[in-house]
Amino acid sequence: MKRTFSVLALFIFATSNTFSQSLSERKFSQQQLKEDLAYLRQQLFNVHINPYTELNKEQYEQLFASINTKLKDSLSATDFLKLVKPTIAYLSDEHAGISLQTKMLTKSYQNEPVFCPLSLTKDGNNYKITKVLSGQADLLGKRVAKIDGVAIEGVLNKCALYAAGYPDQRKEKALTQFGSLYTLSLTGVQHRFIIKTSEGKNITIQGVTLQTWLDELSKQTGWNDACNEAISYQKIDDAGYIYACSFGVSDTKMDSLKNKLNTIFEQVQKDNVKYLFIDVSKNGGGNSMVGNVLIDYFYDKSYGTYRCDWKKSEEYLKLLKSWGGNPGDQYNNAADGDVLHFLPDTVDAAPNPYRFKGKVFVVVGNGTFSSAIMFATMIKDNHIATLAGQIPANGHPNHFGEMYNTKLPNTRIDLRFGVKEWIRPSGEKVDNNLHPDILVDPSESREELVKEVIERAK
Repeated sequence: MKRTFSVLALFIFATSNTFSQSLSERKFSQQQLKEDLAYLRQQLFNVHINPYTELNKEQYEQLFASINTKLKDSLSATDFLKLVKPTIAYLSDEHAGISLQTKMLTKSYQNEPVFCPLSLTKDGNNYKITKVLSGQADLLGKRVAKIDGVAIEGVLNKCALYAAGYPDQRKEKALTQFGSLYTLSLTGVQHRFIIKTSEGKNITIQGVTLQTWLDELSKQTGWNDACNEAISYQKIDDAGYIYACSFGVSDTKMDSLKNKLNTIFEQVQKDNVKYLFIDVSKNGGGNSMVGNVLIDYFYDKSYGTYRCDWKKSEEYLKLLKSWGGNPGDQYNNAADGDVLHFLPDTVDAAPNPYRFKGKVFVVVGNGTFSSAIMFATMIKDNHIATLAGQIPANGHPNHFGEMYNTKLPNTRIDLRFGVKEWIRPSGEKVDNNLHPDILVDPSESREELVKEVIERAK
């Protein structure tokens, strides 16, 4: 079964500017907004694999009813987006998103310094400033009690509803992405923000632009780092180091990938290295088959894959066919709304003359996401190799995937979410995190990382 994923958009507003006519200042009527809200509800309830992960249907209906009562006047697409963003949070879908093309944002959000510049961390019962994107370095380490007159705890709870993912994941984003999410949660636009410290001092801070936050979020995941080659290799002392920064290889390019891996692993043999490192710490995903192909070059036994639940919907079937895809008879013949259950596959190793036979380490980090975390999770659950790095904050072993996308009919807001639910090979659901065997900082130099991991593995 084909298992492909779209790479997650880095930020709620960070989508390509392909819409020919800017709608940034246009106001939509109450009727148009209600139509878009009804369409959004229908899409989430009918197409998403499991919309009632956090809220039951009655609670979700109440949320939509509450938003509907607020649609009394015409709104811009940006203001409507702010109202409906929390409907996505409750999906517990870290691939989900609802966004606008940058050109369609109201002009103040496109280029004015209207975004709060702060990142926070929780220290006991306190919230400390860990980063100030406006350059006011004297604020670092200060404890925040209120922002714009509102207690910080309540502000963070609201910010979490403007992020995507699992509840704990959203809480973490509310801290690390605080300024971007806080700005989204505000009903108006402001260029300055007032924080009240725990010592009772009021401090005014200047806003920053959207691009400033996009650059910061890129640093947090590493997904936008230079990636000239999806998979590259270098020798470091007694180790071979494979940097896999993307699994974005289409099925039609799989033979080219195998040829590339043949060349890399032939060089690994020539280098006669004792250890092999495969770094997916900044890999945002792509085609999950890439991970299976890669495993074949260093593992000669059978292993189990993910199991999958897949919801049938005519909407997704139509989209898939528009791409030239065919999901197969089982899906085509299922009734609309049926959930198909696929058991894990067992992958048997085939002869491979280039296969590495030494000790293997797979490096994971905050940028390990989607099909890259599936690869690392299969490594972990099947005891194929040793994981090193840090617990990925953005990705989780069990997650929704296989992306569906559409646009709200009037505001043209982009909507995306998963139609499949992937369950890791071990079946573990209680602790939905990927725990490395060796905890190290994956951002340190490759030379230092290799040295430290090998030493700690002895």
